Amino acid sequence: MVSLFFNYVNLNRVLSAGWLLLVLNLALVLSVEIFGKEINGSKRWLDFGFLSLQPSEFMKISYALFVIQYLRFFNFKFNIFRSFLLLSILFITAAPIIIQPDLGTGLIYILSGLMLLFICGMRRIYFILMGLSAILLSPVIYNFFLTDYQRGRIISWFSTNQSLSEKWNILQSEISIGSGGLFGDGFLNSKQNEFNFLPEADTDFIFSIFAEQFGYVGVVIVLFLLTVFVILSMIVVMQQKRLTTDMSPYYLGTYFTFIIGFSFLMNVLMVSGLIPVVGLPLPFFTKGGSSLLCFSIMLGLIFSSRGFLRG
Repeated sequence: MVSLFFNYVNLNRVLSAGWLLLVLNLALVLSVEIFGKEINGSKRWLDFGFLSLQPSEFMKISYALFVIQYLRFFNFKFNIFRSFLLLSILFITAAPIIIQPDLGTGLIYILSGLMLLFICGMRRIYFILMGLSAILLSPVIYNFFLTDYQRGRIISWFSTNQSLSEKWNILQSEISIGSGGLFGDGFLNSKQNEFNFLPEADTDFIFSIFAEQFGYVGVVIVLFLLTVFVILSMIVVMQQKRLTTDMSPYYLGTYFTFIIGFSFLMNVLMVSGLIPVVGLPLPFFTKGGSSLLCFSIMLGLIFSSRGFLRG
């Protein structure tokens, strides 16, 4: 329903409010520290009784709307000042997310923001310089900006000498994926979930439970459907590009398609033990209203070309 609603919104008007949406979204993120609901040692959610909202999830959308709105005034032409301004806003708005602490959402937000700027045409030299800076500053970030819990997750991924308790999550995830075999154990037949062996089974590690229930065949089908979705989305985005001289719907649609596909693949790699566990939702699968609402809005805006052309 959310995707259907945003499919018919006037994208031109939504973009016009880009800066306001970013400011409001940032205010909600900052308010989490005061009014937030603490779960597992982190304050990430605002509890409204009927709904728990994670404002940081929506930063990927509000920052994109702001960037597109801003660059439209300059026909999507970058210079040093505009590049520095947009990068500064990206990193400044990411800081309170990481401090919550929510390293996974913060990193995905930064990476998605950089990809947006790349899609919009920012010069490659800036990305090279940022990559080199990240490598040089990684020891400082690791020692002074990450929590013990976050460092533990990274160490457990690189080290082969960690205790069973330190590797428990990813070990149980791998067992869950492997035990599904070719066709899986059947819908709702998950021993890892039934006996609570796998923590966060309905959020970060829900794909592991899916693989256990539906096997490798189910996994292949889901990945195939993801590929089809990306292809169809890009076809729609390219049609938008041909229908209007304004590049806004093209850039925004390409960006949202990338975010959905990238988030999906990152979660699959994470639960498979191929990258460190940082806590990432699986689009349209993970239990949680904020994640589902966020990706549904993205999906609706991808297909909202008619709303844009009406405006």
